[in-house]
Amino acid sequence: MNPLELFLLGVLGIAAFSLGYTLAFLKGRKFLAELSEVSPEQGFRGGLKQFFEEIQKHREAMFRDFLALLDRVSTGGALYLRNRNRLLLNATFAQAIGLRSGGVREVAFFEIPVFGDVLARAVSSGERMSVPSSGFAFLPFLLGEERFLLLEDEKKKDQRLRSLRYFLTALWHEVQTPLTVLSGYLETLEEGRPMEGEILSRMVRQVRRLEGTIREIQRLSVLLEEKPERISDREFSTLLQEVLEKAREDHKDLRVRVDIAERENTNLLPLSRGEAFVLLSNLVTNAFSFNVSGGEVAITVAFGDLGLYLALENTTSPPDAEFLRWFFDPTEALPRGGSGKGVGLYLIREVVERRNGTIHLRPQRDRVVFEITIPWETEDSKISEGGTPPR
Repeated sequence: MNPLELFLLGVLGIAAFSLGYTLAFLKGRKFLAELSEVSPEQGFRGGLKQFFEEIQKHREAMFRDFLALLDRVSTGGALYLRNRNRLLLNATFAQAIGLRSGGVREVAFFEIPVFGDVLARAVSSGERMSVPSSGFAFLPFLLGEERFLLLEDEKKKDQRLRSLRYFLTALWHEVQTPLTVLSGYLETLEEGRPMEGEILSRMVRQVRRLEGTIREIQRLSVLLEEKPERISDREFSTLLQEVLEKAREDHKDLRVRVDIAERENTNLLPLSRGEAFVLLSNLVTNAFSFNVSGGEVAITVAFGDLGLYLALENTTSPPDAEFLRWFFDPTEALPRGGSGKGVGLYLIREVVERRNGTIHLRPQRDRVVFEITIPWETEDSKISEGGTPPR
């Protein structure tokens, strides 16, 4: 599996998994809208309880959809069913360990010849387990409280599975955290505490956070169907303006400066339209979302001899050394406390890496500057820390 396929694998899988949550939360949004017009005595708490029961009811079905989509890109995946002490695995995973399967199926560890004990140890320890004689290894990681396994083909020596693990973990975090917060608010309401109107408002904000995560997935879906044609410099400039206009709708208090170099001739850039959309959307979203009230976003686009140059700066607190280490090695753990930064910045790295570009992240006293260069012609893939090595 090449790097592009692995990248799209993460998109396909998490999009399928999140689709169920999206549908559930659309129902929830309807509940919230309806319930805001009635008193608690008319069923406020009852509707929310129904909302969460609906999510839990479809939980395993969503994992089944997720595993089935991994099969479409020939990648093995398995979910540990804690309450039944069994594995839910897809056809690719099953075939690799010697089982027959026409789709997603559930099996007990003792039903798995040769690999049963190894898989049980991988699940219980959370550590990567290798079976050299088979050429396979099992890469476990946590999705919330769930233990998930990816099948790794050691013959291919493709380390991007670890990066994929991070990608799925980051996206899961952006789904699970609002769910946890919403669950806490539900318990508060069931206890009959005051300020129910304020709690409802906070719940709506969490639903919107989930919707933001879904928009990230929708941005990536552009890459699945696009033709790999390069975008022109004029189209790139137009796309940037469209992305900025959308971002301004929710952040009208921020000042925006844009400097785009002009060229006499229209030239094709070293990015497809989908890649440009993912790159610009996530850069701009990050700059607008993590900014100070009344702050500034400045964007510079230039077309030099070496390639496309893009700089973006926003007024915010400079990142610490821990964040810098994570940014340049996303296989590390999530930044302390977790945040929405994980998903968007990871996707920025993916686009730049696919086009063999470089990233400089320059923290300053009251702002952060991203500098990205995408070369016209590419040879060796490189993500560079530039002048910002973590201390």
